[in-house]
Amino acid sequence: MRKPMHANPHECSSFVADVHAVVQELLSSNALSEQSLPRVIESIQRFCSFCVRAFDLESLSAVSTTEAAGFIRAPSRSGEPALATMHMRRSVLRLLFRTARGLELADHDPTIDLELPPRSPMRARPLSDEEVALCRAASMHSLTATRLTAAWGLAEATARSSELGHIRSRDLDLDGCRVWLHGSSRTEARWVPLSEWGTTQLERRLRAIGDDPERLVVYEGEQGSDYHRQAASCMAITKTLRRSGVAGESDVGPLSVVGWAGRQVLAETGRIDEVAVRLGVRSLDRAAALIGWDWTTDGIDDG
Repeated sequence: MRKPMHANPHECSSFVADVHAVVQELLSSNALSEQSLPRVIESIQRFCSFCVRAFDLESLSAVSTTEAAGFIRAPSRSGEPALATMHMRRSVLRLLFRTARGLELADHDPTIDLELPPRSPMRARPLSDEEVALCRAASMHSLTATRLTAAWGLAEATARSSELGHIRSRDLDLDGCRVWLHGSSRTEARWVPLSEWGTTQLERRLRAIGDDPERLVVYEGEQGSDYHRQAASCMAITKTLRRSGVAGESDVGPLSVVGWAGRQVLAETGRIDEVAVRLGVRSLDRAAALIGWDWTTDGIDDG
């Protein structure tokens, strides 16, 4: 449910106004899923109260690393916060301040030097919903740029770097909110659904590059080997991860967004075979590895 944040009359009105403006921008951007929206807004509200009541801050521009770290590591109702909780809080704050910078309510990110241990021992763990929202925002680094947002929208649909460089305009069925992926040596060709956000970004991309059905969507070179197309596509995803701030973690890479997409399928269907089909992999073990599925506990390993 997309409800505005209401201010507590005992809180500083200037700080609350700043945060309220950020929340409204997040709601209108459609970067947050219906599932993650309540959690993100609740965390933002808690941060607002934390800063005003504990530190008497008057605006977002006054927040320093001290307050950000204090909030991220603040005990929960059950005691010390879990590592996953701290990662979630940091992602929410990064999204908050990235949005605030766009609104000229702040010119810094107090979390930029706040390091946390990796969430998992995986080479590329799935991103969290909050991290995906942050990456969506990071990919939109200007009002006119469309390549990184298009690449990210396709990655959310499970396209690998080896597939991204081969997607042409004719492979997009935006009326049906889906895209045809041609597969690779490791993945099967398949139709996959696009998110609402991804569909919007690909509509923007097609308006920018024209209506030639043979035009490549992500790769911009006239000619290019499979290696060059894959490298350029991988860099497009990596740039977004870096701009979001999550690329500095040892367990995050381009496959992390694919792992996130696989987890959405598992949450929707409860079936690992459906995950394998969506990801285009040829074994259930591979599908389980990509999403951090623990066969022994029949659950998802959150690190």
